[in-house]
Amino acid sequence: MTAIPIAWLISIFAIFIAVLVVGRPHLPAFARFCFGVGLLSLAIVAAFVGLRLEYGISLVTIFQPHTAVVLAPALWLGFQSLTESEGVPAPKAIMLAIGIATLAQLALFTPTSWSVDLVVSTINIIFAFLLSSMLRLGPDAFVQISPDGFRTVRISLIGATVFVFLILTADATIIGATLSAGHAGMLRTLTGASGVLVAFVLLGLMIALPSALGPCFKSPPGRPSDARPLNEDREFLKRIDKLMLEAQLFTDPNLTLARLGRRLGCPTRRVSTTINRVTGQNVSRYINEFRVHRAAELLTTTDLPIIDIMLEAGFQSKSTFNTEFRRVCGQTPTEYRNQSSDRATVRKHDLGRSET
Repeated sequence: MTAIPIAWLISIFAIFIAVLVVGRPHLPAFARFCFGVGLLSLAIVAAFVGLRLEYGISLVTIFQPHTAVVLAPALWLGFQSLTESEGVPAPKAIMLAIGIATLAQLALFTPTSWSVDLVVSTINIIFAFLLSSMLRLGPDAFVQISPDGFRTVRISLIGATVFVFLILTADATIIGATLSAGHAGMLRTLTGASGVLVAFVLLGLMIALPSALGPCFKSPPGRPSDARPLNEDREFLKRIDKLMLEAQLFTDPNLTLARLGRRLGCPTRRVSTTINRVTGQNVSRYINEFRVHRAAELLTTTDLPIIDIMLEAGFQSKSTFNTEFRRVCGQTPTEYRNQSSDRATVRKHDLGRSET
């Protein structure tokens, strides 16, 4: 009888964490969506375990694996989005995750007694290694977080990786029990116990996810997330600003922290740390502010189409352009241009009236 309280507790706890993660305003929208989907799938699987073990509702076993194969791809895409300047994984990463998950969903309809566990195990093997491969990435690779937040994000990544490997271990145990004995009662106990144990360990490992991913993003303007910037940091930032303006580096849509570091002749760590200490922002948003200011200038001084201005300023994505422009200027590009045009009309009218 202890299974159901634990299962429901895990389900409620997972939903609670998902709400906290999704509510982090400085987390990229795509990352929030993926982490939310991953945690929600955990909540559903835990609920299915409780229904099956306590009430003997075997119907949920049809849906449980279809939900379980979503979890690992969602977590991986969430962490992938933290490494992209646009806050969205590369198209090939998205297609890889969706393709594998789709094939897994189709394979789950194969009418064999052991195919379900095999499919779930296979997809967990793939994404366990994909997640573990991300552990080799340094702080400069996670462009959506500030340098001082790398440690906590890495802990969350380790937690997610360990969790998927634990699921894999549990699945292997169940497959072994099925092939060797096939005892229904023992199999049900193994399935329920391993599922609850793995889910409980996951929550222990992932409990720090909201706090880990929240503070490590952009601090409010004027509030550096690190220690008070030193004079040498401010001087170095002036050097970066000068290079950005004189060489118009921000207009390069492929500008990265590594390229900026090479142009400055400095380690990328020094560049990212300085920008974070002085501005409270990550490198991606620092670069985007130059692009927004350039776009704002073109909106008020030219009649170029907004899409041309977006590209001229260095943006590649219309959604990112609109999001960053609103963040910096408090308006959409169209609203900004219209308001500027209205101000110009008023000034022209006042000037004509004064001349009469």
